Amino acid sequence: LEMTQMGTILRRATPFSLVLVDEFGKGTSPSSGIAVLTAALKQFASMKCKVICTTHFLEIFSLNLVRDGVAAMKAFQMEVQIPKTIDGLAKPLFKIQPGVAKSSAGLVCAEKAGVNKNIIGRAKELLEALQSGCQVGPVEEICNPPLDISTDAREALTMFLGVDNWKDASSERVRRLVH
Repeated sequence: LEMTQMGTILRRATPFSLVLVDEFGKGTSPSSGIAVLTAALKQFASMKCKVICTTHFLEIFSLNLVRDGVAAMKAFQMEVQIPKTIDGLAKPLFKIQPGVAKSSAGLVCAEKAGVNKNIIGRAKELLEALQSGCQVGPVEEICNPPLDISTDAREALTMFLGVDNWKDASSERVRRLVH
């Protein structure tokens, strides 16, 4: 949902409105998305609109910016169950139930979407570090994998990456790259 759409909805909403907010805040920083969504939800509540809101901003509840059951707000969560199977081909089962989600199923979704196991593993490390308040630094072998290429190809790549704008590159540099 875009900011312009949210602005229009806030201006036009009445106590008879049903407002559907789906993943507001894409393209915003997490803090600004959380701030605007929280303020909008409180405005909708004061207007007595009916609102269905899906969000990945769990902090709205964990930081008590919005409280379940207060000001006519009721939270529901999507429970995701992934049955264990021998072949690993289980399909997730979804169920809506009252309450606030404690975490996201992002890693499970990424795994089911076929994201590389190394990336899932690194994401789990990062998530655990962030949740425990630890600083996270880059892993050297992930950031700078060794290139198994010839010396000529390495020199050409270095030259190519060393020019900020090839449109203004001298014909000598272009000739050295392609020869």
